[in-house]
Amino acid sequence: MATKRAAKDSSKKRTAAESQDAGAPAFPYTTQPQALKRLLSEIPKRPKPPKMTMETLKGWKVSSNNNSVTVIRVLKKIGLLHESGQPTDHYAAFMKPGTGSSVLGQQLRETYRVLFENSLSPQTAPTDELKTLFNIHSGGGDDAMRYQIQTFKALTEFATFIDVTELGKSSETPNAAGQNLISKPGTPRIPPLQIDLHIHLPENKSTREYEAIIQDIAKYIYGREIERT
Repeated sequence: MATKRAAKDSSKKRTAAESQDAGAPAFPYTTQPQALKRLLSEIPKRPKPPKMTMETLKGWKVSSNNNSVTVIRVLKKIGLLHESGQPTDHYAAFMKPGTGSSVLGQQLRETYRVLFENSLSPQTAPTDELKTLFNIHSGGGDDAMRYQIQTFKALTEFATFIDVTELGKSSETPNAAGQNLISKPGTPRIPPLQIDLHIHLPENKSTREYEAIIQDIAKYIYGREIERT
């Protein structure tokens, strides 16, 4: 009997030691990743609530499971909610069509800074690579680690990872003709584009007809107006 009790005590100590070695989770997580996805999809469609509560989640049909309170905790950790549950300015910015996903992306870059410092694109990394990253930079038992990864993947589904400081600025990008293309405020910069044009001219055309073809290419592709004679 004493031997069994000693073995049981030893097992408890080993479990406690393993838990301590695992450390505390460094990243936010919810035990209801699907509820988190539903909430993120609903936020842009709904009026901004004075406070995000379980009643809000139930009213929006996000979840009636009390464990979904962990979803609210995640939004607090990534800066969309204050600790009181009141929406932040980032929450309001996330609601805006077109730019909201990039705002969320910027918040995730801050929350998961160490992941982005150690991976070119953690948001598109395969699960095995994410497991390695999270095991190195976070803690927690098997369940906590799994939920951290699932939470991160759920969040990134609603985020785009561009520099939001560039949004709202005009950008000038030269096109193939050497002209500057001015982006409208609120749109991302246009990347440079290289065009390789291969022309197959029809046979049995007059010189004048060939000239007309070249002039149309100059006008409609390169934006150069050539006066026809």
